[in-house]
Amino acid sequence: MLSELLATCDYIAKRNLCPATGGNFSIRQSGDKMLMSASGKDKANLKASDFVVCNFQAQWLEGEGKPSAEAALHGMIYRLSPQTQCVLHTHSIPVTVLSMLEAHESAIRFHGYEMQKTIAGFHSHEETLNLFVFDNNQHIPTLAIQLMDNWQEAHLASGLIVRGHGLYSWGNSVHEAKRHMEGLEFLVECELTRKRYQK
Repeated sequence: MLSELLATCDYIAKRNLCPATGGNFSIRQSGDKMLMSASGKDKANLKASDFVVCNFQAQWLEGEGKPSAEAALHGMIYRLSPQTQCVLHTHSIPVTVLSMLEAHESAIRFHGYEMQKTIAGFHSHEETLNLFVFDNNQHIPTLAIQLMDNWQEAHLASGLIVRGHGLYSWGNSVHEAKRHMEGLEFLVECELTRKRYQK
């Protein structure tokens, strides 16, 4: 699974979705452990040695470097969703900008887009997909608790946005997490473009 994750990280970097060492990626390990990209690594050149093992509470267990500061949010997703095997965190311009434009909204709502069907559980453009937006907080455990409190609705999109920060997306495999990431990034960019033309 790590080799697939490394290929996905390379794909993400080539799309400029994680500039300036931003973003972080993880895969579930046995028990309450995850393998996570170490803090401060250039996402365009990730190697297997750039990942560390930590628990779901973001405590380092082994490897060179330290877990990303956002490891606790990855850990909370794994705790809340036992079937989830991979979490991807990207920093695209469309996600960052649209979440700031919708400064008073708790979710970005998509309706009528065929690409909504890229998200597990959605089967028609006639459904409404709510992508929840959480206000940024440098204290990641606080964000993790907010996610837990809103999980029943937030998890349906297989992703969430931290306002002014970026997108978290996840799946039952690396492949599914990548599909969700691509689908949500596409929908966000469509919605941002639509707002430009509405002016």
